[in-house]
Amino acid sequence: MVFLIILSLITMKYFFIIIFCLISINSHAAWFMLFSIHSGDLYLETDSIERNNNKILFTQLVNYKKKQPNGMLSLKVLSEINCKNLSIRELKYMAFSKNMGLGEKFYEKEGKQSWKYPKKGSSSFFVNEILCDRISF
Repeated sequence: MVFLIILSLITMKYFFIIIFCLISINSHAAWFMLFSIHSGDLYLETDSIERNNNKILFTQLVNYKKKQPNGMLSLKVLSEINCKNLSIRELKYMAFSKNMGLGEKFYEKEGKQSWKYPKKGSSSFFVNEILCDRISF
């Protein structure tokens, strides 16, 4: 859900350029910044991207610029894309006391197993489409 909300704040053209670069970058990179807004930055962990037939798993990280009311400065989310219909679901959430997933992991919760279907033409639909198209088996 966090991924879908944040992605809706950026334009498709900008996101396409970033995703194209992401797929082309050297595999030594761990975190790749997708975009930045006033409240925080969204990263994709390039080393976490795994494809298993028609499913893609990846970890994203929201890096907040200000400490959240619960003390969180970063949130990692393990997500899964179904490439057959470009749906997505969040499998796990982990909150950290420091930026970039560092410090104390003070909250961890399994995500809902229900699939979300991004609207065609939305940023999240486009990202799912690019990842499914560019990440090989």
